[in-house]
Amino acid sequence: MARLIALRIVLLITVMVLVARLAQLQLVQTDAQRFGADIEVTTRRYLTNQPRRGEIVDAHGTLLAESVPIYNLAVIPGQLPSANSAPAQRAMTLARLAQIVGLPSTLVIDPASALATTPNLRRDVAALGALPELTNTDVLTISIAPEDTLKALSLSETYASVVKLVNPIEQLLQQANVRRYQPVIIKEDISPELALALRENANYMPGAQVIEGFRRRYPLSSQIPSLSHILGYTGRINSCELVAVNPASSWLRGLVDITANAPICGLITKPIDPTSVGLPPYLPSDQIGKDGLEGAYEKVLRGQMGIDSLLVDALQRPVSAVTTLRPVTNGYNLVLTIDAQFQAEVERILQRWINVGEERRQTAREAHKRAYAPIVAGVAVALDPRDGRILAMVSLPDYDNNIWVDPARAADLRALLTPSSDEAQRELQRLAPFTNRAIAGQYPPGSTIKQFVGSVALQQNVIKTDTRLRDPGLLRLIERSGTEFILPNSVRNRDNGLIDVRDALRLSSNVFFASVAGGNEQAVNLDERALRINGLGIDALVEGLSWFNLGRPTGIDLVGEASGRVPTRAWKAQVLREAWTTGDTYNTAIGQGYLEVTPLQLAVAAGAVATNGTLYRPHLVDRIVDENGQLIRQILPEPIGQVPINPEHLATIRAGLFASITDGLGIAAREVCSGLRIAGKTGTAEFGPILTTSDGRLVRQSHAWFVGFAPYENPEIVVVVLVEGVGDLNDGSSTIAVPAVTQIMQAYFGVNPPENPPTICPVLPQP
Repeated sequence: MARLIALRIVLLITVMVLVARLAQLQLVQTDAQRFGADIEVTTRRYLTNQPRRGEIVDAHGTLLAESVPIYNLAVIPGQLPSANSAPAQRAMTLARLAQIVGLPSTLVIDPASALATTPNLRRDVAALGALPELTNTDVLTISIAPEDTLKALSLSETYASVVKLVNPIEQLLQQANVRRYQPVIIKEDISPELALALRENANYMPGAQVIEGFRRRYPLSSQIPSLSHILGYTGRINSCELVAVNPASSWLRGLVDITANAPICGLITKPIDPTSVGLPPYLPSDQIGKDGLEGAYEKVLRGQMGIDSLLVDALQRPVSAVTTLRPVTNGYNLVLTIDAQFQAEVERILQRWINVGEERRQTAREAHKRAYAPIVAGVAVALDPRDGRILAMVSLPDYDNNIWVDPARAADLRALLTPSSDEAQRELQRLAPFTNRAIAGQYPPGSTIKQFVGSVALQQNVIKTDTRLRDPGLLRLIERSGTEFILPNSVRNRDNGLIDVRDALRLSSNVFFASVAGGNEQAVNLDERALRINGLGIDALVEGLSWFNLGRPTGIDLVGEASGRVPTRAWKAQVLREAWTTGDTYNTAIGQGYLEVTPLQLAVAAGAVATNGTLYRPHLVDRIVDENGQLIRQILPEPIGQVPINPEHLATIRAGLFASITDGLGIAAREVCSGLRIAGKTGTAEFGPILTTSDGRLVRQSHAWFVGFAPYENPEIVVVVLVEGVGDLNDGSSTIAVPAVTQIMQAYFGVNPPENPPTICPVLPQP
């Protein structure tokens, strides 16, 4: 009897426990009560809200880059029909989505011989399009157009034993490698009408979700394509960038990430942040700045994504409302130093003079010049030497950066990235439209380097202001190897007599500057009365050029700046396995040989000559503001060096640069012709292979340079122009580069050329 009572008590307790548990499950009000505090932690998931990327505007507030609201179509894997319990419904849902977003599917026939043995299958496949030729392969794959996706799905169900439809969205979900509650974007920037239709028909497409997002747009880049090199563009973050930008919680974890990705990404740097536990700053579906200001100011422009939380069940399906943990913070805006209209005018001027160069090439009397590649490339950089503000920066050829962000321009992008032939590929490499030549193009500077060589020689007391050297038109010396080295002036064999440094700049004397750099003691063509000097030597010359920051990046706020090259003894020994010679020093002193600069480096260095020696870091951003226009940060002038040269020596050099205009060949820049007091230096820089002319002479093609500043007494602007390949086309430096700089300065100051200039003034083409 006691045992029976005990059994009844146990049974009663069991029933009571079950009823209590059933009541708890049925009557709880929230998921938090259902799961309890501890379980909530393990089942809470986090979602992100993308910030609106900051805008970029010019100095006057003209919009250059914006984020346009768009609708994206996404799929939430956890809300799709199950691949195990409802495969047919899942396949139909994904097929509808693929058809809607225009993604082609793939039909797999295995074995391929089924087409021959099953006439109905062959007929139905042929109805989907051109039937491919049967081969000996065991498996046949056929690309299915989006509009035929549902037909192909029906066919795969009818012939399920031999036909399978591979849906591209299924592949995207597998590649995304995300949690089942996280959305995977399958189509960006869908139309508002499609977004509305999808929301209204959500019951027919479970798992599909319309998500609001942003697309980058560059309103003026189609009109002013040269802005594209400055602005850069955004794009989907790749795996290597994802590793690089997401911080590691410890140096050990960072080392593991770097090592694991080294075979694909190479050596990368990775930030360390001990607090970076949880959601990383960047997700695989995020956009990131890829070039230009978009890349350089990525952290400023991006903002901070918001974080929401929700509860999910064991199948990772949402079971609670969304709670905001961290609100989204939109990116800051950039206000630039450039004026978009001045940028456009500089672009037009540079293109006009490039066209002049091409006309000269086509009509040249010499056959070897007519055989030059078409003249298409050039650079113009304008900056304020008093603070480093970039006023304009143009690199041609250029492109419209909207091709990277506008889905409708995908064909234009493919044409640039994947040329249709080997010849087109070679031409694309020559044009290099994606390269910002202003900061990444490295060129021999030609005679523009002489102002720096003269400054260093004066400071190092190799010469004095009134030192006069003999210039017979060329230098001839015998190298240690016994080889004869001949260095002519630009105007070969022109005897300039005795000249000082100002005369040498006016005449652009190769002999003078080669002598002060490498000495003239070894010269065998100078008479006994000529002054002999030892010269700087290559080591002192390299040190002096480094005073002007040559051979190092300027630090401009752009991605992809090159360093240029100031060659040294050690560089030549290591790279070329050859000893340094006096001839090498001569070539360096006149801007030839192994010396290379970027146009921006030359502009910054010339700015130091114009302003008594202060080098300023060039910058394109004037200030950073929030979305309400409130100042976040003002970009102040940043000196990056003070040239250790006596101001009197720099004044002597400036006088020589002014004389090169008033009494030299830069006639278009003279005050009587331009209305401005311009000083500067031309340069003709040889490049490329040695060519043989019809009369047997050995020549090389050359670039045309001019770097100038104005007004002479109180410089407010430095302008560098380089036109590739026109230096030997009717003295392109004086007749193409100089007029281009002159017109750019006239546009900047709002000065028109004199109405009745002297007859010596050239007639310049106008817009």
